[in-house]
Amino acid sequence: MRNSALRIKESTPAAGKFPFLVRNGESVPEGTVTIATHTNELLELERLISVSLASIYRVSADRFEGEIAALLRQILDSCRFDRCALMALTPDKSGARALYVSHGETVAAIPDSFAFRDMLPWTGENLLKGNIVCFSSVTELPPRAADDRRHYEELGVTSSLAIPIYIGGAVEFFFLACQLRARRVWHKEIISMLRLVGEVIVNALSHCRDNREMNARQRFEDFVSDLSVKFINIPAGEIDREITAALEKVRELFRFDRTGLMAFSADKREVIITHISNVKGAAPVPSKTDVSVVFPWAKEKLLRGEIISFTSLDELPEEAAVDRRSWQAFGIKSHLSVPIHVGGSVEYFVAASHVNASHPIDKGLFSRLRLLGEIFANALVRCRVEAEQNESLAEIQRLKEKLQSEADYLESEISCRLSHEEIIGQSEALARSLVLTEQVAPTDSTVLICGETGTGKELIAREIHKLSQRRNKILVKVNCASLPAALVESELFGREKGAYTGALTRQAGRFELADGGTIFLDEIAEMSLELQAKLLRVLQEGEFERLGSTKTIRVDVRVIAATNRNLADEVRKGMFREDLFYRLNVFQIVVPPLRERVEDIPLLAWAFVNELGEKMGKKINRISKQEMLALQCHSWPGNVRELRNVIEHAIILSTSDKLQVRLPENGRHETPGILTLEEQEIRHIQEALRLTGWRIKGEGGAARLLGINPSTLYSRMQKLGIINRHLKDEMSP
Repeated sequence: MRNSALRIKESTPAAGKFPFLVRNGESVPEGTVTIATHTNELLELERLISVSLASIYRVSADRFEGEIAALLRQILDSCRFDRCALMALTPDKSGARALYVSHGETVAAIPDSFAFRDMLPWTGENLLKGNIVCFSSVTELPPRAADDRRHYEELGVTSSLAIPIYIGGAVEFFFLACQLRARRVWHKEIISMLRLVGEVIVNALSHCRDNREMNARQRFEDFVSDLSVKFINIPAGEIDREITAALEKVRELFRFDRTGLMAFSADKREVIITHISNVKGAAPVPSKTDVSVVFPWAKEKLLRGEIISFTSLDELPEEAAVDRRSWQAFGIKSHLSVPIHVGGSVEYFVAASHVNASHPIDKGLFSRLRLLGEIFANALVRCRVEAEQNESLAEIQRLKEKLQSEADYLESEISCRLSHEEIIGQSEALARSLVLTEQVAPTDSTVLICGETGTGKELIAREIHKLSQRRNKILVKVNCASLPAALVESELFGREKGAYTGALTRQAGRFELADGGTIFLDEIAEMSLELQAKLLRVLQEGEFERLGSTKTIRVDVRVIAATNRNLADEVRKGMFREDLFYRLNVFQIVVPPLRERVEDIPLLAWAFVNELGEKMGKKINRISKQEMLALQCHSWPGNVRELRNVIEHAIILSTSDKLQVRLPENGRHETPGILTLEEQEIRHIQEALRLTGWRIKGEGGAARLLGINPSTLYSRMQKLGIINRHLKDEMSP
């Protein structure tokens, strides 16, 4: 490159010379301030440099940067520069950043970094070729350097010197000196000496970095070795803390601003930060990121098991444009991501970033961070497996306790349940109830069973459960009337140890026991108003808390309730919650009393005779017609339960194969208000039959007592349902 102001003298560095651009001519244009380089000044500079350079190699790593800064300051003062600096080229050689800078008190500092192609393209081109670039005035710059001239003028630079410095055969640094207030002639002696300064500083810097990195690697290897041993037996509860501490150590050793362990979600769409270490003052980052949208290029590379590393965002390829913008938004200058495989696929990756300034990434870190990540991943997998095992064991223990509770419950139920569970009867009234039972059973709807005491409400509840989708699960029965008020809540919802005086152990409640099955709440009207509110919550939300515990338990339970009271009347009296009534009264089944199904009495009587006779070792083969009529004419206020008790009593007293029935005196069923003519006729005939010992015809019979023909009485009894239409002659099975 030649022009009237500049000339290039080229030689090879190997020959001990250097190519440079230097002023041509011996004279200095008018108006130029010349700073002469005298022999004594050169000797002083040589002495200063030799002493300082010797100390640089002896100084410890922690004082190295301070020593270089002091040397630059001495050079600045001795040579009367306005600015001087050691600049490092970016990895892609597109720009430079200032490593060490010194400037006068009234002089602005050199920019921390700049791009050659944007500001000084001609200067950058020559430096990369190994040419020394110097000028005493910006007017000496060639026409091709028009952009450079404009930016030098904007920066106030009058004279400038830039000396390229080689590392490993390539230009990696350059020494920079500037004059702002005066023009300067750059003598070869000064240039040679300053180049020597730059080369020695760079060599010392490289040596210091090598030592620092070697020490850091050694400390890191020792650290990983210790860590791998520690993580073998570390308790699960300490793993998170140890991983975070390890990331903190890595960040400090290699001077990162942020290190973290990231996990891919199950669908690989998101990345979750599981552990992170930030330098003080670093901006927070989102704990969860949709990498498919924000970092699509990086996601694909990591899932393929490829490492991502860049010293500058400018190094990223065009296809990473979205990722570049995202990293820029997060303030990332340099970055490293190392994928970690678990079970053949990438589940985690270790990330390390610089956010304050760009820094080269040491490739030696790749394998070390991968090893560290594998230690983390193995520990987390072990922790997860142990947690799953503990959860499984806890679930097994819970199921074991539940099965034991079910077994204990069923054992207690067996002793009090009827051994003959089938619903017996052919009457139309019973058939209507059974049709409703079949209709509601397959659903999960709440059922309210109404009926008088002893009508068989529990049998209907069992039939609903048996026909439902929950038939393979347990049916839990709770008699709300048989439990003390203080214990009903703990029975229903359970208790913790120490919940109240006498609660020596933890106990699961009936709702918890019935999870997945059905709970039958008999005599629901006996429940207190306070407990009704808690029951309402279970019906609405399916959740409750044990006594003495704040932990919410969720259950899936079908509720069947039963009552012998009129709940609507109880609501009007304020004895039953209206909202609970409407929750329970989703589907109502009314079980008919025995007096409305008199045709079922013979079937029930023989069923009880066979069952109880076998238990007592007695064989009953006959029930007289009069005895059966007496059973059918009785009003049975206790319904089926009372009938069973009467049959049992008769079997005990029987001394032959014929049943001798003694009816109770409570047979009159009082009906409030005025009776209908039909009801009055039934009661009148029943009373006549009772007074005559259930004889219909003959002297002393009911027909003679009533003053009608025996056949007429018999017809009236059939019409009124007093006698079973299937039993006309024989009263035997």
